Amino acid sequence: GLAGLVLQLEALEGHLERGNTAQVTQIAAQAKLRARDALASSRQAIDDLRRTDLPAREAIANEVARFTQATGIVCDLTLPDDFTLPDDKAEHIVRCVSEGLANVAQHARATAVAVTLAIANDMATVTIRDNGVGFDPDAVSSGHYGLLGLRERARLAGGKLAVESSAENGTALVFSISASQPVSISAKAKADRLKC
Repeated sequence: GLAGLVLQLEALEGHLERGNTAQVTQIAAQAKLRARDALASSRQAIDDLRRTDLPAREAIANEVARFTQATGIVCDLTLPDDFTLPDDKAEHIVRCVSEGLANVAQHARATAVAVTLAIANDMATVTIRDNGVGFDPDAVSSGHYGLLGLRERARLAGGKLAVESSAENGTALVFSISASQPVSISAKAKADRLKC
């Protein structure tokens, strides 16, 4: 895809030099499509590498271990002794943990983090709590894609995301989702696109 894009850009340069505006417009449109296709293919390849068939317990533990190894921040993990979740629910929870910890690493300036999964009354709830600088959740700009992505994931999965934070008091992200009700096919497709 990228090789084809380079060829198209070289052709575009030649047509620009000759003043062929119609050809330039056509090649530019084709190049944009090819670039989008190449980007989508790259994201799919990366996602395939990340995809795991591990049970939810191990996948969550791996995300926490990866976070601690990358940041040096101690992360306490609390999971129920024995739990099973449907694959679509488990994937949303694992992604939530991954995205939530990425937010902590990028913004919180925390020295300690706790990740807790609780399952009760057919609800699976993941809480990611840090002791960082905190923020005003109502004042978050639209450029904070991590929090936006978590909110969108919760919405598409039929769940909820609560953000509890204030300046200098840390942050808690609380992601809740039905532990058994299946995610609709259209919602799953939209949530899959969030990974890109």
